[in-house]
Amino acid sequence: FTFVCFGRFAIFEELKIDKSNILLFSPEDIIRTEKQINVEKRINPDIDVNVANNLILALKEYRQELYFIVSNRILYNLFSKKNYSRNNFPAPQREYDSEKIQSFVYQFLNDDLVLYFDQHLAQNKFDFISDIFDFKDCFPEDALFQLNKKLNGKIDAILVNISQINLTNLSVIPYAEYRSFYVLLSYFSSIEMDNKIRSLVNIASQRYNANKTSNFYSSCIIAMQGYVAYDSHLTEVLVGNREAVLSNIDGNGSSSSDSGSGMSGKTIFFIILAVLRLIALCAKCSSH
Repeated sequence: FTFVCFGRFAIFEELKIDKSNILLFSPEDIIRTEKQINVEKRINPDIDVNVANNLILALKEYRQELYFIVSNRILYNLFSKKNYSRNNFPAPQREYDSEKIQSFVYQFLNDDLVLYFDQHLAQNKFDFISDIFDFKDCFPEDALFQLNKKLNGKIDAILVNISQINLTNLSVIPYAEYRSFYVLLSYFSSIEMDNKIRSLVNIASQRYNANKTSNFYSSCIIAMQGYVAYDSHLTEVLVGNREAVLSNIDGNGSSSSDSGSGMSGKTIFFIILAVLRLIALCAKCSSH
């Protein structure tokens, strides 16, 4: 893999450039740094010429944007693959031009960002992606579009697999039980995404009601509460489903003969399911 920008700041660190002083660089400082980079290119064959040139270009023409990246702990650790503490960085900028940062990332770091998304999606480490989404407005639309498309593919895979009558290989969709997956989906909530979640709720609720001993479906329903829907009514249903499952688990833990008294978890689910279908029907009617 050829790094698009700075070799994830390898040259930047090799030259020991002071992050806090970038904005104060004089033309002479830039010339001196450019000479240092050219020396590094000659003595280190592992340095990509385009990477080195990109750093020089950024110092000359995009100093504000470069400073924002290198002075921001989350973004610098993301692109450098380091794990520096806050003590290594100046105070973060509270105000910034997100469009300019987006443009900078797109020009120099987009491939690195997409690679970061892909690696963590492949490992089902959704929380790693959510952790950097405080700066979602700094990420290019192209990278976010690709991520959204891949997340849709993952929820489609869940629906395809659990729609089968006989579930034999849940190992291909372990993330269906991960709350972090649904939390990440929340950043891309939409009418389309809500409809997929509704389909998942319907199937999971029916399967859970048929077999309340299923750890998979109970975990899936509990985890889905992490999704904050485009439609607030769906969010309420997800919260209610989670509470119903937890209540049922607690009830089974205290007594195995309670099923004949009070309102059972199954009854609660049928009520929630009816409400969910009514909401979907109303949404269809209002769209005509």
